[in-house]
Amino acid sequence: MTAPDAPGDRWQGGVNEAAVDDWKAETTTFERVRQVIDVTTEPQAASRIGERARVSDPTARKHLSALAETGRVKTIATDAGTRYMRAPQMLAMRRIADIHREHAKAEIREAIRDLKAELQEFRERYDVDDVDELTLDLEPGEDGWEDVARWQQVEQNLDIAQAALSLYDFDPDDSRSAAGRASETGSTVEERGALGGDSTHSTA
Repeated sequence: MTAPDAPGDRWQGGVNEAAVDDWKAETTTFERVRQVIDVTTEPQAASRIGERARVSDPTARKHLSALAETGRVKTIATDAGTRYMRAPQMLAMRRIADIHREHAKAEIREAIRDLKAELQEFRERYDVDDVDELTLDLEPGEDGWEDVARWQQVEQNLDIAQAALSLYDFDPDDSRSAAGRASETGSTVEERGALGGDSTHSTA
C-alpha cells in the first residue's frame, strides 16, 4: 500500500493535529522519516527531522543512517554534529525512473535524437564546441546568455533521457504502450515537455 503524503502544513509548524494523527496511524516511522527527508533541502539535525516526522531522536538517526546507505540522504559532518538532507541526485533519479515508466523505448530514443540536434544547433550557431567555450566568449549584456542556460538544461535532459533508456537493459520488455496510456489521459509526449523538463527539474 502506498503511504499517504504527510500533512503539508507541518513543515511550517502550524499543524493540524487531526491530520498528523491520521498520518501517524497510516504510516510507519520509516515512511515518515523518508517523507520528511525527501523535502529537506537544507542540512538539519536528526532531532529536528525526528520532530517533523513525529519520531524519537534514536529512531530518526536509525532511519536516516539506513537511507544514507542507499544514497537517498546526504550526511554532513559539522562541529555541532551530523546534519542530514535530501541527496541532490534524488531528483534526477526520480525523473529517470518516471521517464522510463511513462514512455516507450522508441519515444525516449526520439527525444534523445531531438536533444542532440538542439545541441548541434547551438554549436553551429556560435561556432563553439561546448557551453563552457560559449560562456568564455560572451561579454556581460551580450546576446547569448539565455542560450547558455538552455544549453546546460538540454545537456542535463539528455543525460537523464539516456539514463532512462539504459534502464531497458534491466527491463527489456518495451512492449508497454506509452502512447496508449497517453491517449487515455489525453497527454502527449513532447521533447521539451515530458522528457525535456525545465529549470524546476534541476538536479542541483
